[in-house]
Amino acid sequence: MTKQQFPPLFKDKYFTYVAGLSVLVIVLGLYTVFSPPDLVQNSNWQLFTTSVEAATTIIIIAIATWRWGFRVSMFWASGILIPGMLVLVTLNLFKPITFLLVLITLGASSLVSLIINNHRRVISHEENLNQILSMIRDISHHITHIDNEEELMERICERLVYAGRYQVAWIGYATPDQQMVEPRYHAVYGQPHLSAETCPAHHCLHLPGEPIQQAIKSRSLIVVPDIHSQPIENYATHCQYCRSLLCSPIDFGEELLGILCVCSNKPDVFGREEISLLREVSQDISLGVEKIRRRRELARTEIRLKEERDKAQLYLDIAGVIIVVLNEDETVAQINKRGCQILGYEYQDILGQNWFENFIPGYRRLIKRSMYKQIISGKTELPERYMDVVLTKDGQEKVILWHSTAIRSKNGQMSSILYSGEDVTELKHTEEALRMSEEKYHTLFETMAQGAIYVDNKGIIIETNPAANTIFGRHESELLGVNIADPIWTYVHEDGSIMPPGENPVIAALKTGKAIRNVFMGIKNNLSGEIRWVNLFALPLFRINQENSYMVYTTFTDISRLKNARDALTRSENRYRSIFETAASIIISFDRNGIINDCNMRIQEILGYTPAEMLGTNFLDIIHESFRDEVRNHIASLNRGDIIYNKDCRMLHKDGQYRDVMVNCSTLLDEHGSVLNAICIISDMTEQKQTHYALIASEEKIRSMFNGVNEGIAVMDTSGYVTEINQTMLKMNNCTSKDQLIGRHALEFVSLKDRDMARSYMNQADSLNEIRNLELRCLRPDGTEYFSQISGAVLRGYAGEIKGIIILSVDITERKQIEQQLIMTDRMASVGELASGLAHEINNPLTGIVGFSELLLMNELEESIKEDVQTIHREALRAAEVVRNLLTFARQQPPTRKAGDINLSIHKVLELRKHDHRINNIRCITELDPDLPRVMLDFFQIQQVLINIIINAEFFLRLKEHPQIIIKTSQHNKHVIISISDNGPGISPENIKRIFDPFFTTKEVGKGTGLGLSICHGIIEEHNGRISVESTPRNGTTFRIELPVADIQPLSTAETPNQTAG
Repeated sequence: MTKQQFPPLFKDKYFTYVAGLSVLVIVLGLYTVFSPPDLVQNSNWQLFTTSVEAATTIIIIAIATWRWGFRVSMFWASGILIPGMLVLVTLNLFKPITFLLVLITLGASSLVSLIINNHRRVISHEENLNQILSMIRDISHHITHIDNEEELMERICERLVYAGRYQVAWIGYATPDQQMVEPRYHAVYGQPHLSAETCPAHHCLHLPGEPIQQAIKSRSLIVVPDIHSQPIENYATHCQYCRSLLCSPIDFGEELLGILCVCSNKPDVFGREEISLLREVSQDISLGVEKIRRRRELARTEIRLKEERDKAQLYLDIAGVIIVVLNEDETVAQINKRGCQILGYEYQDILGQNWFENFIPGYRRLIKRSMYKQIISGKTELPERYMDVVLTKDGQEKVILWHSTAIRSKNGQMSSILYSGEDVTELKHTEEALRMSEEKYHTLFETMAQGAIYVDNKGIIIETNPAANTIFGRHESELLGVNIADPIWTYVHEDGSIMPPGENPVIAALKTGKAIRNVFMGIKNNLSGEIRWVNLFALPLFRINQENSYMVYTTFTDISRLKNARDALTRSENRYRSIFETAASIIISFDRNGIINDCNMRIQEILGYTPAEMLGTNFLDIIHESFRDEVRNHIASLNRGDIIYNKDCRMLHKDGQYRDVMVNCSTLLDEHGSVLNAICIISDMTEQKQTHYALIASEEKIRSMFNGVNEGIAVMDTSGYVTEINQTMLKMNNCTSKDQLIGRHALEFVSLKDRDMARSYMNQADSLNEIRNLELRCLRPDGTEYFSQISGAVLRGYAGEIKGIIILSVDITERKQIEQQLIMTDRMASVGELASGLAHEINNPLTGIVGFSELLLMNELEESIKEDVQTIHREALRAAEVVRNLLTFARQQPPTRKAGDINLSIHKVLELRKHDHRINNIRCITELDPDLPRVMLDFFQIQQVLINIIINAEFFLRLKEHPQIIIKTSQHNKHVIISISDNGPGISPENIKRIFDPFFTTKEVGKGTGLGLSICHGIIEEHNGRISVESTPRNGTTFRIELPVADIQPLSTAETPNQTAG
């Protein structure tokens, strides 16, 4: 609710009503005064007019008080009654009764005015309170429904200034030391988008009397009715928004959260009820912030709890055992993923179900349920570990080894039980199978043809079978209890040598704990001298959780009768297998149908197949499709007894690729002369062929590059004689045939002036290893001389020895000529400046000599003196002419200009610098406007400017990792703009001010004269243009040249060179 506002006095429509009534009173009074005497003397008439005037005056006072206040109404009444009384006095018509009536009227008017004014104040106060209560309701609504602290604070500030009663409302948060506040949120009436920098909140911190600081220190509400009544100190300032101010601390527990500050541009705004309500607002803000922060902390806690719950569920799900939680009422409270898998149900199908009714077999259900009730009631102790069966969905029974843990409530009573169990069904089955296996084993042990014995960890024989008794040549009773290393036996190696006791396989198996397999050895009975050859297998046996074996199970296969035949066969096979397995080529054996029956390990290295994968497959399956018919014919010829030599073929690799091979085949015949197997020796030729093809391609590529590059290339041997050159070198030397250069010494093509330096570099080739950008004067076979930039490197062999030298040569004659022109230009500029200075110094005294000699000649002189004066005058004039010539030389002459294309000049300059850019790895990017208008220019002078700037950029880019120059052209305001930028180190502010000064340079001594940019500046100014530079250290430099457009038609697009990027 807003306070009712009335329009200004003279614009209010009630002003017309009051003025009209006032005129009525005045007219009635005048009419009464000037009425006929009989009417004037009439008491009834006087009573009527007086009553009407009094009533009208009271009405006027009531309306004025209601609309404009008590003061205006009293002023209005006085303006009517007092002049009326004065008129009556003047006309001698004033009577005491009249004065009494006036007083009564004034009193009644004052009483009415006071009543209306008091009622008006009461209504205004109620309106203010209703407005504040509405504001507090809205703020309470915001506090209840807004969960964002920042949004809440902004809404509260906006609502406080919404009705216009307060001009500024802001909330500041206390600093960590609780000694100051920092304004965070604010609102200004009528200015919704006022920035934080212009907000009056910061002014409130420095108001007279420091009310904000008082509120912070006292932690109590501070009200300043009128800021202007406070004494102003040095640092204090007044604010247009802050005439009266209220500061209420916002407490947050024991700490100060911040300050709520409300300001008005009127004094005495805050009433007692209003102050109390605003204090409640600050308290509500504290509660709102506490609510938001608690909700935020609660949300974070819920997220953490969810994460922990998810983590716990994940642990349950990845556990390798079944985990079940049973409630007091026998229902399933929780089960993990492994439990669902074992039972065969989905999680939701198990949760809440009765465990005993659904997952325990019927024959165990009653007893298990009774035990559970006894345990959950505390009458029976919870077994820590036991084994039981569960019933799965498909009706199978699973044996589970359970571990149980009680879950108790806060009062210590058991509320549920956590079971974790391991599925040992297979283990139980294994135990039963083991029992049956033992029976079978005993039968096998006694009846097997192999000898078998058990030896304990001391080497004592504890059990033998009949076959073992026969092999050892003893009865069972004679063997039991005897040590395996007893001297009644001698153990021999397969080669017949005596086996030391420590090498006995049984003893070795005991010591190492590792199985000994397929040991061929002899057991010699020292009593009979008989040797039994056996194939021995020794297996150590271990008890659970023990590292050392407690027994060795040993078997013997009697191979005595096969020993001799086996020895002979072994010798033969060893020879064959040695060749077969160590061959560098694939060796494959296949039958008449092409089925592979043997191959060596080399096939895995070449084709990726293991020998096991190849056995039983068709040889044609690993032949490339394009060769398959040919190989099929070769197999047919092999079956006829033919031999195949050095046939090229292509075989398939396991990964789908192919390998080029060379095949040689022969046949293996049986005793009847029929073909039994074919033996193929296959050599891998893939790398040789690939190397051959790559070498051919590489040679062709290198030859193309060798002859296609723009640099001249020459190869020399270690003595310096040319062995090879490319086409560019031929053209550079104006030759048509390589024979004109090959075979000649390289120094023959170097000018005598630089030959010693070239010879010195050649002699140091081994130590230098390479040279870069060596400039030499070279000779062509026709005798002409040119400048060449040489870069070279040493060619070395595998052992590091020098095989020759390769050089790259670039013809830089044109560049050297331009550099000489620049040097000459710089020198001429220096000479010009010197000449200009001398000319000015000489011209001053010459002027005096000429002037005074002319004055002397104007007088009558003797003839001899006159002739001398004329000689002085004539020679002085001649000297002045010499001075004028010096001045003409020193002055920069206007360039010979004609309409030209700036883009063309840029392309010409870049063509000259292209080689240096390539050598120094400088990337040059051009962005040239193809529709650029022509410019009146001296081509060579503009070229000199561009070259000077680009060379400067190149010099400072020499240490840059990725050097780059960007050249752009554009047009603006009838001017052509040339921009040359680099990414070099930039120019410092102190140097950029002197960049165009003569003789100023930042280069090392001997690297520059300091005249280049000064000359550029003069040339551009002579072209009525402007040159400027922009640069910051480490961010590159940009030169900007502006030249006026020529008053002619621009070039067409077809005539403009294309943009390039170097």
